[in-house]
Amino acid sequence: MENTIKRAHSLTIKGETTITGVTQVISMEGKEVRVAIGDKELCLTGDGFAAEKLSIEEGVLVLGGEVREVKYLAKAEAKSLLKRLFK
Repeated sequence: MENTIKRAHSLTIKGETTITGVTQVISMEGKEVRVAIGDKELCLTGDGFAAEKLSIEEGVLVLGGEVREVKYLAKAEAKSLLKRLFK
């Protein structure tokens, strides 16, 4: 069983974008950033994303770039290899 670190999180978009409560960076591309925040995912879409600061120990991600959309998603359950093979 996986232990999930539960932290309060915040999202501040003011010049730069600051996300607190980050437990994992799932993906980071120029137009989309996905991070795990407790039992959910936060998905940001926009342009020109670049990490200015990342500290998983502190749970902080600071991004440069323009945010156009913010979505909260339920975290996908990890499926075992057998479940994926015998779908």
